[in-house]
Amino acid sequence: MGSAPLPPQAPRTPFDPAGNGDRTSAEGTQQVPSVGTEDPDTPAPSRGTRKRNWLVPLLVLAGLGAGGAWIASNWGIEETDNAQLQGRLTEISSRVPGTIVRVFVDDNQEVKAGQPLILLDDRDAGVRLYRARADLEQVGREAQAMGTQAGATLSNARAAQGIAMADQQAASSELARSWADAQRLVGLAQQGGVSRQEAERAVAVWRKAQAEYTHSQASAQSAQARIQDVGVDRSKAQAAGAKVAQAQAALAEAQLQLSYTRIAAPAPGRIGARRAEPGRQVQPGQPLMTLVDTQPWVEANFKETQLTALHLGQAAEVRLDAFPDRVFKGRITGLAPASGARFTLLPPDNATGNFTKVVQRITARIALDPQQTKGLRLVPGLSANVRVRRR
Repeated sequence: MGSAPLPPQAPRTPFDPAGNGDRTSAEGTQQVPSVGTEDPDTPAPSRGTRKRNWLVPLLVLAGLGAGGAWIASNWGIEETDNAQLQGRLTEISSRVPGTIVRVFVDDNQEVKAGQPLILLDDRDAGVRLYRARADLEQVGREAQAMGTQAGATLSNARAAQGIAMADQQAASSELARSWADAQRLVGLAQQGGVSRQEAERAVAVWRKAQAEYTHSQASAQSAQARIQDVGVDRSKAQAAGAKVAQAQAALAEAQLQLSYTRIAAPAPGRIGARRAEPGRQVQPGQPLMTLVDTQPWVEANFKETQLTALHLGQAAEVRLDAFPDRVFKGRITGLAPASGARFTLLPPDNATGNFTKVVQRITARIALDPQQTKGLRLVPGLSANVRVRRR
């Protein structure tokens, strides 16, 4: 007899490491894939997933690079936003009282140095100038006459003095001769050599010569006195010359007063706050308009803890709120000699009972590069941000 066939065996189920056993479904028995074998039903990772896997490290590296660049660019930087654009504001006023006849400029108008701004009524100043010229001419003629008189008096006095000296010499010679004749004839008369009448005549001649000599002395003294009078005339002429100088000064002052009726721009700039109107009465020193300089600068108020980072000539970067896309180059041209609190009307006194420590501010003046500011409407008062790098 032959042997009977064996019954068919069920397929073996691979080892399930999770201990789940055979997983079956309504359709039949399924095998759990073994380790190291790929499931044909599992989808492969897409290309977008692989790109996202590389994007995260790239973003991390980019962030680290940006952070390093920011640290490198801001390391040692001192910055303040307490800064403003400043400029010279010149108050235009009159130096003489008067009435405004004409105003040549308007608000916001740009002017050049020496350009006329205001014209005052110049009729009163013209009359004073004419009077000063007339006074100068009068005192000039008087001084010329006194000088001529003093010169003529001096010439006459010197001539009279010369004549008096010559007369005195002649009288002296005649006196000596007549004295000798009188002595000789008196001696001969005593001896009987001549008559007594001749001797008396000789004595009379001597006495006459003596009188003439005395007269010549008086004439010489009078001539000397006239020379001294010439000194007085000279003093009068010098006083007249001083009056001439005084009249010349009055004429120059009248010319200045006339020139002050024409008010011109002392420097180039722009006109603002115009208060001058034709027909208005003005007084000396009364503000009529303001001239704003066209070359502004920046005043940055750094904290006292930043003072060690500031030096004269140091480069600075300036950003203006009015031009946020521009970076202006500048240099520190000056540092305030004291904190801003010291320049106030009532400086704080820390010796009082109540004390609160406040960080003080030091003002640094920064000059901007004129090539960068050329053509830009930069006006004083604009807010700024200033950065400097420690050395």
